Amino acid sequence: MIFYFDDLNKGTSNLEKLSKNGDVDFWLVAPGSPIKKTLAEMSIQYEHIDNIDTSGIYWIDVRGDSHWWSGVLTDIGAPTTHILEEVPNNILELVRQRKLRIVIAADREGSPMLTENWDCFSSTEKCIRKLGLPEKSVLILHGDYNVVFQHESWKKDNLMEFQYSNHFSRIFDDESLPDIPIIKKSIENQNSLEFNSLNRTHRPQRAMHLYWLAKNNCLANGLVSCNELNFNDLFPQQFLECNDYTDVMKQHYPRHVDGDWEKINAANQYNTEIYANSLMSFITETIFFGSSVFITEKIFKPLRIGHPMILLASKGTLSALRDIGFRTDWCGIDSSYNDIEDDKERFIATHNVLKKWIMTPTQKKVDLISASESTILHNQELLKKRDLYKEAITDAIYNTRKYFDGF
Repeated sequence: MIFYFDDLNKGTSNLEKLSKNGDVDFWLVAPGSPIKKTLAEMSIQYEHIDNIDTSGIYWIDVRGDSHWWSGVLTDIGAPTTHILEEVPNNILELVRQRKLRIVIAADREGSPMLTENWDCFSSTEKCIRKLGLPEKSVLILHGDYNVVFQHESWKKDNLMEFQYSNHFSRIFDDESLPDIPIIKKSIENQNSLEFNSLNRTHRPQRAMHLYWLAKNNCLANGLVSCNELNFNDLFPQQFLECNDYTDVMKQHYPRHVDGDWEKINAANQYNTEIYANSLMSFITETIFFGSSVFITEKIFKPLRIGHPMILLASKGTLSALRDIGFRTDWCGIDSSYNDIEDDKERFIATHNVLKKWIMTPTQKKVDLISASESTILHNQELLKKRDLYKEAITDAIYNTRKYFDGF
């Protein structure tokens, strides 16, 4: 299978001009795409679009959540056209002739295609019809683990296909990371705190978690960062039904334990010493509310570095990790807390798990961690061996071969 690009510069995807709109840097296409570098590592051929002589893939790395690139927004300053409408007609004609298949890589974010506020399935299908593209000529690689199931439930026709893709599993991995679980250092360190909680950008669930830590006098028990406060977001205090939210947050935050992340992009920092000085990672994932399951580098970091975790995330995230091949049976924690449907109940249950962990005597913690050594090692070794991004590319190639074989 050959991948075709507008240019062969290694840090770009197709339609790179759409990465900006005037002075606005955040637009339809994501700059700095790893696709060509990854294809080279996989020994997969890619060519300039002008050299097309056999069928292949036209890859587009989109930016933002589903509703950002799928033409459903009416907000001032947001894109109002579907990304497919921005594809040049000469490319679309090659798709119509079944010489190209468009693959939209939408795995950088994980919001659903369908909510009570938008229907990106419908807008995409309408756009495919409008442009006269063949059935299944568009394959969307999405960051929501539930996207295939959601599409099957919604599906009216076979105009498009969906596949799960994960952009984050090895994106910041390097040879400097430890080969043995870092939790071994943590339990040998008599000064290790009960947990770490690293919170860079504001999300409602993170703010609620940070408020909970302060109100329950748990900050001294952990290595906690809070690099962004947003008091314009009224949801946290409404969700928590509290009157002292602003006062509590201003009193205790911001909080920096590993540098000011407004100056350093913490997404690509492993913060090794943080893990070596704590006995549990409390992860506040990007998505907590809604039906999406979005697994990001926040989860993969402790898995790769060898650290157990408690996960504040959307329902079914731990189950999705198990489906992918990871184990979640660490430290005697019943993972069913993440299976709770109701958001408030899941939030409370997750923090009850954290509270129980904090209250567990240190030696008992060490014993529970030691008993979980095989699980922690399994996850570390699995992540060292697997690259979910490359697996998604391989699956997309297989799927696309079937598409072209159907003619």
